[in-house]
This record gives sequence, structure tokens and C-alpha cells, in this order.
Amino acid sequence: MKASGTKYPTEIQKDSLALAKWYEANQRKLPWRESKNPYFIWISEVMLQQTTVAAVMPYFDRFINRFPTLESLADAPIEDVLEMWSGLGYYSRARNLHKSAKALRHGPFPTTYQKLIEFPGLGPYTARAVTSIAFGDRAGVVDGNVIRVLSRRWGLALEFWKTKEKDKLQVIADDLVQHADPSMVNQGLMELGATVCSKEKPICSLCPWRGRCVALKTDQIAFLPLKKPKKEKSLWLYNPDIVQNKTQILFTKNLAIPVLSRMWMIPGDIQKITKKPTKYDFTHSVTDHIIYVVSKKPRLDKKSAETEMLKWIALNEVGKFSQSSLTKKLLKKWDL
Repeated sequence: MKASGTKYPTEIQKDSLALAKWYEANQRKLPWRESKNPYFIWISEVMLQQTTVAAVMPYFDRFINRFPTLESLADAPIEDVLEMWSGLGYYSRARNLHKSAKALRHGPFPTTYQKLIEFPGLGPYTARAVTSIAFGDRAGVVDGNVIRVLSRRWGLALEFWKTKEKDKLQVIADDLVQHADPSMVNQGLMELGATVCSKEKPICSLCPWRGRCVALKTDQIAFLPLKKPKKEKSLWLYNPDIVQNKTQILFTKNLAIPVLSRMWMIPGDIQKITKKPTKYDFTHSVTDHIIYVVSKKPRLDKKSAETEMLKWIALNEVGKFSQSSLTKKLLKKWDL
């Protein structure tokens, strides 16, 4: 089959076949690779966003043991889902999983990324990865590992954080899956980036593409892919007011800090600041946000009533409702 949208149809075909063969011989044994179950693949792909394979494995096992099927995830209370997600961060991913599970249970699992992408939280990469691995959908994937591998293989100094530039890599990825099993090719690309074509110390001698790698031939490995400009971090000051009775602590739904939106947090003043405070108890970083925490001694209050925004939570159930490590750090400071 002739590849489209690229000047290298012969090379693409050779690369595709060589990569699939390499992956077959060198793939790591991972729990979500033991079957073609789209539900398992979907959960693993969402967990692997912003997280390493080593870190994900225990969370994946725990999550699947609690929610072994898509239906069991759909039926579970969101608090249970968030509790099982605790420690992975980026909790909007768990909320979207839950929403999508409720919708996906009503029909057969979509076999093409064009259909799967219509569900909450399923962006181009995740939808393409799931349908290509589970169903052989001929849709190429482009994530951080793939960007690095393709940029070096073709010697492309692209500003990949810009849509038009990233689309050039998507064309190559889509071409690659036309010549061999899409599941093997896409997983091979990701595996190659994770284990061989690493950021700092790639092991070029083990790469199936070493004979045709432009960056290797031109001594550009260290310079590709281009480095994405760092986004300036926003600073926040959080003055929590810990209110408790004998066995419970008062929580509120956060509407102030975007990255922790809708999560149950200790009430208090939260404001954006322009410079680092001189004194603070500890810091908490989430993506591009740094939160400086200045707390005071917990106080007793038996009168506060529950509302839509306020909730009394038992100390032994805090993890079920407030999964952020920010809360854990704060309670630990005051031995709660």
C-alpha cells in the first residue's frame, strides 16, 4: 500500500515492518497488554498520561480489581472512583472516565477513533491508541515518546507544541500504521521512545531504525526534538481554616484554584499572588501552579451546617472525598 502525505513511502514501509518486528521481540510484559480488552487498554492509557509505567502498574491493578468491567465502573459512586484514583493526580481524568463509562455501557465499544473521541476526556491520542491497539484501527498515535522518536528519525526540528507542526508528525504516524499491524506499530513507537530512544541517554545501538535515523547520522540526537518553551507558573496563597468536631472535619468544594476544581478541600482564603511569600508552612505544586500554604491551629465548631458547598467528613473517610495530597499534607502537619 502506498503511503500518503509523505516523501518517503519506501522508507515508511521498511520502518513500519522493522518496528513491528522489533516490538514483537522486545515488548515489556505489562498487565494491560495481556488481552485486547478495550476497557483495560483505555484505563491504562488514561493512567499513563503524565505518569510513568512503573508508577502506574500498582494503581492499574488496584483500579481493575475494584472495577473489573466497564459496567462496574459506570455503576460506582464517583467518590469510590476518585478514591481508587488517589495518588495519580489530575483528577479530571477520573471524572471523565466515570462519565464516559456511563455513556459507553449503552452500546458496543467504538472500534474507530472517530467514534470514541466523542466521549468525555477521550482526546485524539487516547482514542487512537485504544482503537488501534484493541481493534486494529489504522490510526497513528502521537504522544511525547512518539514525538521524540519521529523527530529524531526524520531529523525534524518542529515546534511540535503548535498544532500545524504537530500535524506533520501525525501524517507520518498515520502512514506507518498502513503497512503493518497498527497495534504493533503504535505500541512499538511508544515502547521505543520509553526504553531506547530516551531523552537524555538513548541506546541507539538497540534501535531498529538506527541505520536510517537522520538525527543519528547528523549528530542531532541531543537537539531533537526541540524543547517546548516553559510556561510561567502561577502562584497561589492558601490560608486554610481547619474546623473540626470530635470525629469530623469541615470541607468545602473548591471553586478558586482551576487545577483542583470541584474537589473537596479544607475551607479557607485562596488567592492568586505575584511573588513568593516570605513565610509559609509548605508548598504544593500541580502542573503550572504553585500553592503556598499558611495554616493555623485547628478550631472546634459544632454549629456549622452542611450545604451544597460544605460537608462534614469523618477523619477515616477523608481519602474517599478529598484525594489531593495537599489535604494529606495539611492534616499531617496538625496530626489529624
